[in-house]
Amino acid sequence: MDAVTAVDLRLDVHRSDVPPPIVRHDYVPLTKWVLSLVVADSLGSALIAAIVFRMYASPLKYNGHQLWAGLASFLIGWMVAAWTQNLYGRKILLSEARVHCQHGLVACALTFGILLLLGFALKLIGGVSRVWLLTWASGAFVWLGGLRALWAYCLQRSLRGGKCLDRALVLVGSNEYARPLSDDIERESGGQIAVIGAMGIPGTDDNVPIDWLEAAVREGMVDRVIIANFENAIEQARALLTRLTRVAVDVTLIPDIAKLQAPVAGVDRIGMLPAIDFASRPLTAVEVVLKRMEDLFLSCLVIVLTSPLLLAITIAIKLDSSGPVLFSQLREGHHNKVFKVWKFRTMYHEARDERAVQQTSRRDRRVTRVGRILRRFSLDELPQFINVVRGDMSVIGPRPHALGMTSVGLPMAQVLEGYAARLRLKPGITGWAQVNGCRGEIDSHEKLRRRVALDCYYIDHWSLFLDLRILVRTFGHLLFNSEAY
Repeated sequence: MDAVTAVDLRLDVHRSDVPPPIVRHDYVPLTKWVLSLVVADSLGSALIAAIVFRMYASPLKYNGHQLWAGLASFLIGWMVAAWTQNLYGRKILLSEARVHCQHGLVACALTFGILLLLGFALKLIGGVSRVWLLTWASGAFVWLGGLRALWAYCLQRSLRGGKCLDRALVLVGSNEYARPLSDDIERESGGQIAVIGAMGIPGTDDNVPIDWLEAAVREGMVDRVIIANFENAIEQARALLTRLTRVAVDVTLIPDIAKLQAPVAGVDRIGMLPAIDFASRPLTAVEVVLKRMEDLFLSCLVIVLTSPLLLAITIAIKLDSSGPVLFSQLREGHHNKVFKVWKFRTMYHEARDERAVQQTSRRDRRVTRVGRILRRFSLDELPQFINVVRGDMSVIGPRPHALGMTSVGLPMAQVLEGYAARLRLKPGITGWAQVNGCRGEIDSHEKLRRRVALDCYYIDHWSLFLDLRILVRTFGHLLFNSEAY
């Protein structure tokens, strides 16, 4: 039975004395798939090691104990790496192909790192061929990445074919919410959950017998029970939960929080009290330390490597026009903290605009000859690495805006209600918005919305890998993008 037919046959119950219909639905045997993936990961990597070893064994006179020592070390390393990456956890297995492959490749790298560590500790590293290890590692990377791409393809194909991962029974306090909620669950789960029945909570009007519900679970027809709209049926819901804890079934509560209009970040527990997280700090304590170390390393490296260039720019500015070499401006930083940002002066001193009342435009007459060159390659931003060392900024983050900056004559926060969300992280010299084309003046509300959306995406998805992508793309924009002015 396909998914469309299943939805058409699903009926809401209006008589408690008649057992409700259960829609039969094919499902993906996830446990068997996971076991197959575990076996394929292990045996495939071991087979690659054996094949490569045999290819090089005779000409390079390998000792046979290298293979067995390597396989044993790989097995130990793989178990540790798979556990740390939660590689066979439901969340990773059901994620998109890119995320699944990333975790698999990280686990592979950790495994070979552990292998080398064990080899060094057991004094085997000197007798193990580097050619064999490198070739084995390369083959394992391709194998493990390919398996996860194939897994994602087969999973999506099965879901599109009408199969599901969980067969759910939806119980609500009022039957009028049963059908709409069931449709929402199937749509939002991407087909992973198939609703096989929707009915009232036992004990309410238009309900099902609780004994029938328990029997359906025991017969293996239901994988998950979803209870919603229970605010007016607390006692009935409590009795139902008591009975469901006696059987092997997943139970999910969907509280009515739609009126709050806030995204749910996660479910937590404070002692014995259940709690729902609506927001969290963008970076954990460890991630804050990692990002700060990244900022200090990159800033010190850039300052040292560009010191001759900094001197040359200083001389050029002094020769081109009168006034100071550096230009300072007050800008908004993390949590609206005001700080002074430093740049090389690119405008005539008497035409400076410290409050950014007039944004710089293309062919702006206020910009000097040297200033145009500096702005074209963003060399005027180099002094901001001092701001990074001081802790006012990061190398990568949302660009800080001047205090008086406007969008079509209106303050930024007035134009966009969520504008302040971009200030949850330290501002940066470059950012996700900049490498996605958001440079120059903000002369429309749509440009402001897109820039803030990209800034918030960076904050919500921060990682060292994303920072590396932005750095690489920034260099490409500096060299080949002619839109800067």
